[in-house]
Amino acid sequence: MAAEANGWNSRVKTFHLAASLRGDAADILETLPEEQRHDFQALSGALEQRFGGKCTKEYSRLQLKSRYQKAGESLQELAADIQRLSHLAFSDCPVETRQDLARQHFIDTVQDPETQKALRLADVKDIGSALVYAHKIEAAQQATRKDRHSIRAVSAIDSDSDFIKQIEDSQRKIRSLEERTGGRNTKIQCWTCGADGHVRRKCPTSRDGGNNLPPHQGN
Repeated sequence: MAAEANGWNSRVKTFHLAASLRGDAADILETLPEEQRHDFQALSGALEQRFGGKCTKEYSRLQLKSRYQKAGESLQELAADIQRLSHLAFSDCPVETRQDLARQHFIDTVQDPETQKALRLADVKDIGSALVYAHKIEAAQQATRKDRHSIRAVSAIDSDSDFIKQIEDSQRKIRSLEERTGGRNTKIQCWTCGADGHVRRKCPTSRDGGNNLPPHQGN
């Protein structure tokens, strides 16, 4: 509009366009031959190729091909980014085609193999229904892991209970044995001299060790 209002010719338009470039856009001038720097069509074409829709589409498609679910990235975040890239990469496609491509890329990028397999087998029509289905699978997996943890905890408690029972049984047996032997005189006493610590046949007060003494019931 400014060019028309001021009556600029192609050369003047090229001059003003080149003077307004900054950053990466200004670097485009260095890549053009000298004669094209003063050609409005050549300069605008180079800018379109570098920053235009065609370049954006190609870059977005490359990102989709290399995209995968990152560690700690939720399914919701993954689906949102896949949908954004699909919109940029396939903006010239019908909505149904774009949604189908987004669905396929979302399934391909899901990290969990069980979830990915289930999504491939499921009849999901678009990325939205795929995300809902993936959330259901994720919730079921979390519930299963919780149940397994509870089972392991109960098993550990049962094992501890069995061990405690074994100890208690051993303690009861020891007490029972002590009660049965509590009334007996287990002290060693010589029947010849009455001293403790030896039997009659080992008695030191007997010249022959008590061998000639008459037999006596006991020691």
